[in-house]
Amino acid sequence: MKPVALQPEEGVIERRFPASLDDVESFIVDMLKLLRARGLECICFDLELMAREILGNAVCHGCKGDAAQSVCARLSVQHDRVELCVSDPGAGFDWRNAPTCLPDPASEMGRGLCILHFYASTVEFNDSGNAVCVTKILPVEEGEMSKDKEGLVQLALEPSVSAKNAQTLRDLFKQHVQDGARSMILDFSQVESVDSVGIGLLVATHNSLSKVGGRLSLVNVSHDIYQLFILMRLDKHFDISQAGAGGLSHEL
Repeated sequence: MKPVALQPEEGVIERRFPASLDDVESFIVDMLKLLRARGLECICFDLELMAREILGNAVCHGCKGDAAQSVCARLSVQHDRVELCVSDPGAGFDWRNAPTCLPDPASEMGRGLCILHFYASTVEFNDSGNAVCVTKILPVEEGEMSKDKEGLVQLALEPSVSAKNAQTLRDLFKQHVQDGARSMILDFSQVESVDSVGIGLLVATHNSLSKVGGRLSLVNVSHDIYQLFILMRLDKHFDISQAGAGGLSHEL
């Protein structure tokens, strides 16, 4: 079976190909070409790493290396995120109970899900576990801050998200939602501190956006604040990207 390109769209690579590592390599080459053509060199390492984990898993485990079977892959580059979705005809796995933490350093296996959870902003499996979509939120350019685009609002936050300025931020976020915002990206690159009131504000903003079919994303979050958000399980509610990397996800 030869690789088949499915209904080509701008900014999209969609392909069904034999379950072989050579065809995985071909898909990754084309993926990197597209990302670089879009000026997204900064996330090429992250996407290549995740693609190799997911596609390799689909070929070697989902299809058991049988090139007579096929893998479906779709990469979509959007204005604020990149999404990679892969499916295979295998039985899948119990992703709900699979560990997402790092295995013992001496272990030869078990790092795939941890890699996805670290480098992706979100990781979503279908019920059976034989299809997965990973999303990478794109870095917010400083020149695009506070710019509305098709219901998208991008805001650069000040150094503190806490009780001290919670009301000001609450009023700002509320006004954007009332003005039609459906997706909100908050740039945390300058944020140095956050408290429980600030966390509560983020959850409230997420809830408000969810009611209108929108979503909240945090980008460029420092390591320490990122770890706090993961401890509070905020990544279960909205997208969080760590500065220089991504959010946590599952293992393959």
